[in-house]
Amino acid sequence: MRTITQGIVADGAFGKNAMHRLFRGSWGYTSSIAPCIVAKLVLDIIRHITRTLRLEKDRLDMELNFLKSQLNPHFLFNTLNNIYMLSLKGAEQASDLILHLSEMMRYTLYDSDMPLVELQDDVAFLKNYTELERVRYGAKAIIIFEYNEEEVGNQLISPLLMFPFVENAFKYSHVGNDGKCHVSIKIRANGPLLTMSVINSKNSVNNVPKEVGGIGQANSRKRLELLYPGKHKLDIRDEVDTYSVTLSLNLN
Repeated sequence: MRTITQGIVADGAFGKNAMHRLFRGSWGYTSSIAPCIVAKLVLDIIRHITRTLRLEKDRLDMELNFLKSQLNPHFLFNTLNNIYMLSLKGAEQASDLILHLSEMMRYTLYDSDMPLVELQDDVAFLKNYTELERVRYGAKAIIIFEYNEEEVGNQLISPLLMFPFVENAFKYSHVGNDGKCHVSIKIRANGPLLTMSVINSKNSVNNVPKEVGGIGQANSRKRLELLYPGKHKLDIRDEVDTYSVTLSLNLN
């Protein structure tokens, strides 16, 4: 740079040779530092995006931990009350309910701490929850839970990802035209492609709230977007007499 300055002084500040030397020297200097500036800008952007994603993941992890810890106290109270009433009658169902509840608690306390769990274990949790709700509703509800044990084997999934939608179906199901509540849960797996459909009855008077399983549809969507970006499809339909959720996931 010093040589360039000396040349400019020798040729005159505005001489043709001086301007040419200044342009050539400045271009060389600029072209040498430009890649460094661009690289720094790119690194800053990457750091900002990484920090934002990390904060979002931490927030969703906190919501998941809250979901696992609460398991709806009202639901647990009703379940324990049902177990107590059945035990007084000497009904065999009491021991089955205790088994379902203990397996659910074990799963939420221990098994679901991992980022990924066996799909069959997650489905078993949903089945245990459904069986407890079946007893609570009794003859007032028609409940369907369908899945194929062989299909859900040898696959991994983020824990409790499907649970909010199942819980929501039972929480907001209302009596249909036949005087009964209807809840249908169907889980299908074709290799890594998983599809879950949940349908519950409703009526025009009792609208389904926007909250899903205590964490809201918006947060459920965000968790899916964070854990399975570009690998999921969530279809939610609020019809006159039914509310349905269809979740499609690529588990690879």
